[in-house]
Amino acid sequence: MHLFSDIKFHDYKRQRVEEMEDEIDELSSDELENSTDALALIFAEKYGHSQLRVHDPIKEDGGEVEKDVSDDPRRMIIDRSTPTYKTAQRISVKLPYEGPKQMLKVLPKSHTMSLPEADRVTNSYIIFNVDFFSDETDADEVQDKIDKRISEIKSYVSKANGSIRSLNDHLETKARAAIDRRREQVEAAADIMDELGVDRDTETPMGYIKPEKKRDIDITTTTDDGMSHDVLPDTTFRNILEIVDEFGVSLERSAPTVRSLDEESLRDLFLNAINTHYGGLATGETFNHNGKTDIHLRHNNENLFIAECKFWKGPQGYRDTIDQLLSNLTVRDTHAAAIIFSRRQNFAAVQDKIQQTITDHDNYGTTLTTFTDHDVYRFEQTSGTPVKIAVKAFDLFT
Repeated sequence: MHLFSDIKFHDYKRQRVEEMEDEIDELSSDELENSTDALALIFAEKYGHSQLRVHDPIKEDGGEVEKDVSDDPRRMIIDRSTPTYKTAQRISVKLPYEGPKQMLKVLPKSHTMSLPEADRVTNSYIIFNVDFFSDETDADEVQDKIDKRISEIKSYVSKANGSIRSLNDHLETKARAAIDRRREQVEAAADIMDELGVDRDTETPMGYIKPEKKRDIDITTTTDDGMSHDVLPDTTFRNILEIVDEFGVSLERSAPTVRSLDEESLRDLFLNAINTHYGGLATGETFNHNGKTDIHLRHNNENLFIAECKFWKGPQGYRDTIDQLLSNLTVRDTHAAAIIFSRRQNFAAVQDKIQQTITDHDNYGTTLTTFTDHDVYRFEQTSGTPVKIAVKAFDLFT
């Protein structure tokens, strides 16, 4: 199968814009109370993509396979009208990647006539096979074949990342225009209602559309003391962290007026960003155990994910944030996050202090290295119950 061959980038970009504009056209008057800058960031993050990243290959023994060599002109074969088989050795090369799988199907803006090939693509790996005859080649020649295939894939991944950057910029521009149009529509409708004397004293905002869950949540059910409980699986936890990451990076690149928002407003932006993926399930300032939590994702009346959003105020302030987060967790809470905003000039120094404060905390257990690209740690609640806490820090220095 050829990679990057299912759809042209121009057509893919148009589809993403149309899907985004359709959702913006359903925004209610309450949702439009957010600034255009903030809403544009939210929608550009949702419909845009993170960069593709390819890691070092994993080579596995693929066993022996029978190869038809009847078309090989270098071989002395009397009858080429029928298959002639020879036993070959197969190496299966798994190329780990991160980023949007769908972009591996999109033909980039910049491309050549020769497209890289793969035998299979999963959510984590680009897989291709290299077959060779052990009596006709050596290890260096086989490695050269593998390196050539990887180089071709990486070259197109680089081209795809250029298209992704173009897509993200285009989406933000289109989002701003669509939000302004929607705001004008809602305001015009409200003016007409007022002029006609229509009573709009209702809890239902103008343009209200009942929120629908836009991304499925895979729930794991556990049994404890004879009772069944919903638990957030690590895959969904990663999805939420990716949403936080991508929106946070967009926030770092946003206009100074957005980066200068207060803590509660920034919390609301992240809350809205999560809800664009899990429509309506996340709430803010929700009571849980010993206090209020900033972001609260619930399913079937059970907690799935809890987060606290705070400005960096030094190691002690951050330690207090971790303490507050732990005190607000119940024994059934398994996944949480601390989202930190820094307006300090030296962000690298802040990151170092965050790391040091975490490992020095009395309830710190260990760093969970299985969460690639995310800083996730195992902490223990006062009850001894373990909880996974992700730490996300964003540079909002203006």
